[in-house]
Amino acid sequence: MLFMVYWELNQDFDPAELAEIAQKLISKKLFPAEGIKQIGFYMSTSDFWGITILEADSEEQLARDSNMWRLAKPGYLKLMKTTPAVDVTKMIPLIMKLKKQMEG
Repeated sequence: MLFMVYWELNQDFDPAELAEIAQKLISKKLFPAEGIKQIGFYMSTSDFWGITILEADSEEQLARDSNMWRLAKPGYLKLMKTTPAVDVTKMIPLIMKLKKQMEG
């Protein structure tokens, strides 16, 4: 299943530390979490927010992947939102079907 994660770094956090955190997690083979396929990991060019697109088969895999960052450097994340994701070309027909059901 695909997931989309929106995150914001704490404004007081030095974004250069992100590389240090990543190195620590990678060296311990914690990142990416076992079973996670990372499809995208993007950061804004100005405001220290970003999105991660990943694929996971279980809630446990997703929880490990998301929470390891918080545990590696408490307080560096201001906000994190995670949701299942679906391609827009699949979502629009679903919305239209729901609308027709509500009108019928």
